[in-house]
Amino acid sequence: MNGNAAQVGQRIRAIREALGWTQGELATRLQRTQTAVSYWESGRRSLSLDDLVDTAQVLGVATSELLPDRPGRQPVPALLRSVADHVDASQLADQLEDFALHAEALPRPPVRWRIPPASPRDTADALLEAADITSPPVPIRALVRDCGVQILAWDFQDIDGLVLELDAGAVIWVNEEQAPTRKRFTLAHELGHHLLRHADTFHLDLGGDLAPNATGGGHPAYDWRAERAANEFAANLLMPAAMVRRYASTLTDAGALASTFKVSPAAMGFRLAALQIK
Repeated sequence: MNGNAAQVGQRIRAIREALGWTQGELATRLQRTQTAVSYWESGRRSLSLDDLVDTAQVLGVATSELLPDRPGRQPVPALLRSVADHVDASQLADQLEDFALHAEALPRPPVRWRIPPASPRDTADALLEAADITSPPVPIRALVRDCGVQILAWDFQDIDGLVLELDAGAVIWVNEEQAPTRKRFTLAHELGHHLLRHADTFHLDLGGDLAPNATGGGHPAYDWRAERAANEFAANLLMPAAMVRRYASTLTDAGALASTFKVSPAAMGFRLAALQIK
């Protein structure tokens, strides 16, 4: 039995069982035989590259989540420190390293909803459907928890949001000093980074003087496309189109709508404009 094949097989089986699928159901979704899936999970046969990519896509995980741990992989605390050092924020570097070390020691929470990555809107809709949420306000903290993500409080400066992708599960940080509506959007935004698989190890949203601007800047891992997608996910999760249209038919005041959905008036205004609701 190949050791790497056995590790890959164990990970496939763990995710399949968490989804509640049998080997036969996974095989049907992959358009492969159940025997092939059985051989993969037992480590008796290695997956080809095409098999690996297809299996990760069907299971709704990044391909890297199925691969064996790589010896010598740079630890997350060191990666975070290198980002802070790049923007010349030594105090932040210490804070990030301590946070990552603490996060790595947290127990892995149960995963209730495994949502395959798709478009920001479709991913948000899939999560709302899985959780059977049909009326506002969307319980964002409960959704974060049920996706197997921890929320860890910490004393940070110059950060808007942070999500770590650890072996023990993902961890999100949100600034507790933000207004309640801003915290809800930040949580949804960081959950979007996690569900949309924007990073294998972490996604860091710098704020304050360290925030990226129109002329560039920020840190090397900054990706404006990922930021836009996470914002789109958050808007669709906290203010689902069908739900907003239904409530806008009786609550014509944007402020009342914002209060009902527990979002800021500005966020609701942008959402109404995007949905072309007057």
